[in-house]
Amino acid sequence: LALDSSGNPRISYYDNDNDSLKYASYDGSSWNIETVDSDGDVGQYTSLALDSSDNPRISYYDATEDDLKYASYNGSSWNIETVDSDGNVGKYTSLALDSSGNPRISYYDADNDSLKYASYDGSSWNIETVDSSGDVGQYTSLALDSSGNPRISYYDDTNDDLKYASWNGSSWSIEEVDDDAE
Repeated sequence: LALDSSGNPRISYYDNDNDSLKYASYDGSSWNIETVDSDGDVGQYTSLALDSSDNPRISYYDATEDDLKYASYNGSSWNIETVDSDGNVGKYTSLALDSSGNPRISYYDADNDSLKYASYDGSSWNIETVDSSGDVGQYTSLALDSSGNPRISYYDDTNDDLKYASWNGSSWSIEEVDDDAE
């Protein structure tokens, strides 16, 4: 869920009956529903952000290909791209846009039981593993600080802990927040 500049709700979601990614927007009097992606079983673990022009950006999981995907609307059409296809990646996505409108995504790598982070620099995606100590990275939540540095909360399934990762501009710092997060 995101609110546009007029306070109207926008929702990205998975249509279980049709295995597709959908997007709903309210204009103040009625809902507009559209299918964004229906190429296979797509749209689970969706996360939505709006750019400065209220255009939607959506990160989500492609269960057919086991990939992380990203959809962006330019005002007239959707652009869909695969961000990461290295194994079974893309569950538990969380999306944020930096001050330039570039997407940042935290997500889970199920093959390696790790937390991953993808950032777009305006021309290409940069992908890195943030934490791989045990089975970590489910239920991610991403926020960017005032300098655009990522902050990620996530679940450590190995130790039943809530963890927090922060980027300081040169390295990741990882800490345990709650060791009784089961």
